[in-house]
Amino acid sequence: MGLARGIRVPLQARPRMMVTVVDVGGGSALQRPATDTLALAVAPALAEAGGGFQVQVYVNGTEMTSRGAGLGMDPYDLLVPTNRLVATTEPHTVGIARCVCGVYGCASTDITIVRDGDLVHWEWLYDKPMERGVTFPADAYDAEVTRVAEDHSWETPDRTAGRLVLLNVDRERLRPYGLHVSWVANDYVDPETFVVCLRLDNDYQIFVGTPWRGRSPEQLADDICQTLAQPPHQWPASWHAIKPRLTDPPPIAGSSWRRRHL
Repeated sequence: MGLARGIRVPLQARPRMMVTVVDVGGGSALQRPATDTLALAVAPALAEAGGGFQVQVYVNGTEMTSRGAGLGMDPYDLLVPTNRLVATTEPHTVGIARCVCGVYGCASTDITIVRDGDLVHWEWLYDKPMERGVTFPADAYDAEVTRVAEDHSWETPDRTAGRLVLLNVDRERLRPYGLHVSWVANDYVDPETFVVCLRLDNDYQIFVGTPWRGRSPEQLADDICQTLAQPPHQWPASWHAIKPRLTDPPPIAGSSWRRRHL
């Protein structure tokens, strides 16, 4: 559903109660009062989705991700390193729910977000949890979106380390090599090692592992960011070819790099 900027039409003698006229394309429009409420929470994800965490979305007290595609998005996909729920005057579309298997795209619920003065509009896309779009008072919306992004009380040590790496890694140093960070987590085989996975274009995955060795998340993240600020051939890394025809190490590989069989 396309979304253009809304037009606010005030009701008589009730300036906080607005009727929002939202262009939904094809020359049609809809009206709704701006009385919706938003609450966000980070909760454990389902075991069948591989565990981890999800961002749950409550509109007017009803949880929407379970009613939509089934499972909220991982906080790293929604809040870190950029809070994608921030509303701007330029509409943008964000995935807020994925399939209960944990894969976004197997099933998905998206929202298109746009700020219109003192209002914020959402329009649902794909697996919709409700048939109408919703509109929030912008001040309350901004406060809730900021609050959930700044609340780290749910984090485990590996999630704290991951957040700090995603926030502080020097992406400008990685870009000339064609590298970008794909994911960060404890190694599923050796949880005493924290892994940063990077993609080299669409050809290779590169894994940089760093042992915890009793360090705090802050110390570990700082060490990882310092490592990734060095030229790639100096990293303690392994590699996996995304394309089967690629059998040689990536051109940026150092002599200590080893092939990783997934």
